[in-house]
Amino acid sequence: MAAEELITGQIVTVKRDEGDVIVWRTTAGQVVACDSRCPHQWAHLGNSGAVDGEEIVCLSHFWRFDREGTGSKLSASGRRDEKSPIDTFEIREVAGRLEIAVPD
Repeated sequence: MAAEELITGQIVTVKRDEGDVIVWRTTAGQVVACDSRCPHQWAHLGNSGAVDGEEIVCLSHFWRFDREGTGSKLSASGRRDEKSPIDTFEIREVAGRLEIAVPD
């Protein structure tokens, strides 16, 4: 995919035989690639995720993941509780296109 086509807040699913990967752009413009499945109850973040600033949020139960894959959930009072992480993958722009480095 062309890097310029990925707009802020957008989530794109990359289909793979080994499992989907999602690519998303943070509010600050950072591009992130991670596993498509929330580790909580396996919701597909390409369908049930939303970008919130520098994190992606699973809308099923509101777990959130930062650019490094650290998982957390915000309580009603604003406390951030640690949750399971999500796998992230190196992503780079080469000649205007995005390339994801995923393990074999």
